[in-house]
Amino acid sequence: MELFEFSKYISSVYRQSKNDFKQKITELDVRATQSDLLMFIHDHPGLTQRQIAGDMTLDASLVTKDIKLLIDKGWVQRKVDANDRRARVITLTETGAELAQQLQKTMGDWWADLFQRNPEIDSDVLGHQLVLVRKALEEKQNE
Repeated sequence: MELFEFSKYISSVYRQSKNDFKQKITELDVRATQSDLLMFIHDHPGLTQRQIAGDMTLDASLVTKDIKLLIDKGWVQRKVDANDRRARVITLTETGAELAQQLQKTMGDWWADLFQRNPEIDSDVLGHQLVLVRKALEEKQNE
């Protein structure tokens, strides 16, 4: 495989997973980026919007807009950071936590189905390689 093709395949997998995921969560009234935010906040509680945007490699202004929508829906809240009273951290409400868990299960089921239907794909190897790629990109960004 030519190296330039990695981007094509990674983006194709991402788009397909998001399209399938969107169909499964239509009744939940949450968009794909909002669902990503909910799942991320669930796994990384107590971060600021700036930290969330940086860690997710998203535009900060878009995160601000989506966080406001999530607050309006009662799924997340801003709280004063106990360590820095000037900062506000983002946390899930009880309803938001339940929704995030439901979203994670739905996404997990999608991947489980993919690996079950395609046993030639080793989920452990793929997962390990993706973690290494992400860490390398984070290190490059922090240089």
